[in-house]
Amino acid sequence: MKTNRFFVCPYCGNVEKFKIFTSNYQVIKQSQETGMCIDKSGILPNLRQHDNYVECQKCLKKSEYEVAIDLGRKFIEHTRSFSLANVSLPVR
Repeated sequence: MKTNRFFVCPYCGNVEKFKIFTSNYQVIKQSQETGMCIDKSGILPNLRQHDNYVECQKCLKKSEYEVAIDLGRKFIEHTRSFSLANVSLPVR
């Protein structure tokens, strides 16, 4: 299971805690500031092998794995471009 991805809930916008269901099951905690996983549970076998979704720990809604990753990628790109745009240049 790839846990080096950043997830965003399409329903409530949560970016912190998720349950990831693929061929395995894992609970992760992410950092909005760093854009990466900061804590994760051990990998457990998923009894339903064909599941492929992400469950938000805030609103408890399920979303497709690829949708949550795509939103996460866009979130990271937007926050990085925003932080680069807000860098103050020295005044001459």
